[in-house]
Amino acid sequence: MSDPLQTVSADAPQALFECLRNDGAVVVTDLFPRETVEAIAGAIDTALAQVPWCNTADEGYGAEFFGRRTERLHGILQYSPHIEACLMHPVALDMAQRWLGHKPQFSTGEVMAIGPGEQQQDIHTDAGSWRRAQLEGELLFSMTVALTDFTAANGATMVAPGSHRWPAECSYTDADFVPAAMRKGSALLYSGNVLHSGGANQTDATRIGLYMGYIPFWLQPLENPVVTHPAGFLDTLSGATQQFLGYHPKGFQALLG
Repeated sequence: MSDPLQTVSADAPQALFECLRNDGAVVVTDLFPRETVEAIAGAIDTALAQVPWCNTADEGYGAEFFGRRTERLHGILQYSPHIEACLMHPVALDMAQRWLGHKPQFSTGEVMAIGPGEQQQDIHTDAGSWRRAQLEGELLFSMTVALTDFTAANGATMVAPGSHRWPAECSYTDADFVPAAMRKGSALLYSGNVLHSGGANQTDATRIGLYMGYIPFWLQPLENPVVTHPAGFLDTLSGATQQFLGYHPKGFQALLG
């Protein structure tokens, strides 16, 4: 098995970026305060109680990929005001801009709750969402916040360190992957080109992560927040967050002055 992912404190941004550049992924220890994570986790638990397992796709490969024992939520900002602070965290925005080489914008957000008995997800890269455009380089910077502890046994994200630099049609084995184990409140930062998957959950508890994707300002986002959030909700957010989401309360009228 590869060496474990590096874990770095949030107050060492250059070390964080170096680990990200070398391995394509790094764990930021205790990035978010315990009370913030507890508040988000409580709100998420309430929302998850209202959706079934495998609520993203009913049948076929989609159900297998997204997980038959996994619950997912979208329109993440609606569940807790603390999630806006997570999305706009200075460390996340700084690393996203360094990594992408451009001013970042929001691409998509998701809650991923991997339940007991879930199998390991298929290996993939998240930047593959734009594969038909045949764009090269780093298109996506991702952050997954641990709302529960992530362990090798409960479904921690499996990452192949350094795979963001591998050829597109490379071969790999299980030995190339390591679990992104981290405490609740820590975060996994990773390249959109790094090979990874949700891990298998061999415990009797659900592993919950909060995913946020950042892309260059010139790239088309995957999610339209106006659609995924309740009507009028985006008007309650700060101006900086609205701009980051590509939303203006006046819409096209804003261009007319």
